[in-house]
Amino acid sequence: MNKIMYFIDLVSLSVSNLSRNKSRTFLTMLGIVIGVMSVILMLSIGQAAEQYILNQVSSFGSDLVIIRSGPGDGGTGAGPPTMTTKQVLTLKDYQALKKSKWVKNIGGTISSDYLVEHQNDSLIKRVSGVTEDEIIIFDMQLQQGRFINADDLNNSNRVVVLGAQVADDFFSESNPLGQKIKIQKNSYRVIGVMEKAGTRFFTNLDNQVYIPLTSLMRDFNKDRIMFLMIKISPKISIIEAKDRVRDLLRDRHNIDNPNNELEKDDFYVATQDDAAEKVGVIGTILQILLSSMAAISLIVGGVGIMNIMFVSVTERTREIGLRKAIGAQKKDILQQFLFEATIITLFGGIVGVLLGLGIGYVGILILQKTNSSEWSYTVPWLGVLLGLGVSSLIGLVFGFYPAKKASNLNAIEALRYE
Repeated sequence: MNKIMYFIDLVSLSVSNLSRNKSRTFLTMLGIVIGVMSVILMLSIGQAAEQYILNQVSSFGSDLVIIRSGPGDGGTGAGPPTMTTKQVLTLKDYQALKKSKWVKNIGGTISSDYLVEHQNDSLIKRVSGVTEDEIIIFDMQLQQGRFINADDLNNSNRVVVLGAQVADDFFSESNPLGQKIKIQKNSYRVIGVMEKAGTRFFTNLDNQVYIPLTSLMRDFNKDRIMFLMIKISPKISIIEAKDRVRDLLRDRHNIDNPNNELEKDDFYVATQDDAAEKVGVIGTILQILLSSMAAISLIVGGVGIMNIMFVSVTERTREIGLRKAIGAQKKDILQQFLFEATIITLFGGIVGVLLGLGIGYVGILILQKTNSSEWSYTVPWLGVLLGLGVSSLIGLVFGFYPAKKASNLNAIEALRYE
């Protein structure tokens, strides 16, 4: 019972001392608030982004194989492609894979930003050269007209399918079907308009246009394909499909790789599970990096607390001397100043957690409204526990030295202090 009363008195005295100078206490706490808030905000947004990408990947189905240029998935290029990656996939690779009986659907893609014009309007839009199976592989829906077909590919027809936003930008008051638009001065006839689709991997599908892959390669002097996507037959497993892709492309690219050393390949084969694994690893690394950067503010806040506590010890030297003169022990003084530092950081941690959760939730709501995508908010419980735990620990660590100095003061000398 005495220990409980002692603890209550200790807390009450610490709160009373901190309340004497509310402005200084608030400013001392601010660094901790910002640090914890940043950690929570980074973790909540990071988790939401990771879950968003995983949902997008899983929506493609477990029978999808994606092929791109770069070292095989056992090499250093197993991450996302870079600007320096040598492009090696060709139209003949696409055609060879398309003839394989185990391939149900296959798509090839080249994407880049180009100037799109209609009459007096000109805008930069994402232009994607695609094949006829694009609409099937990604389960895309048409609003009107038709999509690119095999005849368009074989003849390199200058036809175009517009995203919903592009159609609205250029033809808000008229029917776009049959009308002409220019892409980098080349004239294309509009044959279809897509339904609103939102975003895929942070790309606004409504703000892009689709033309035949062969037309883009001819009109824009491209000889390499960025990505190949294959929907496999249910008669073979996804593992077997990956092996067949590797065997075929190694033969076509003259790669001697009898031991299946993936780093020797000049292409990368991935499935839904591979992509999900990579997303998880990248997401974890990114969250650790961002949280580490945010944690710097916690250290800065801790240094600020140490400075303020030193000032507090100096200002209250006579008070410390008086308490010691009437019987206070060194541990009583030490505990009092440690409690004051811990209360500042713990309360700052609580405020920081609440602000981080609130701002993160509002941020996700804004993303949901502006991107028309399935962003979901998840409370980063580990971040909450770490934020509160680390903030309290900082109070103890950075408050200990000033508290120790206060407890070591000589009672007589402290009473004489001016």
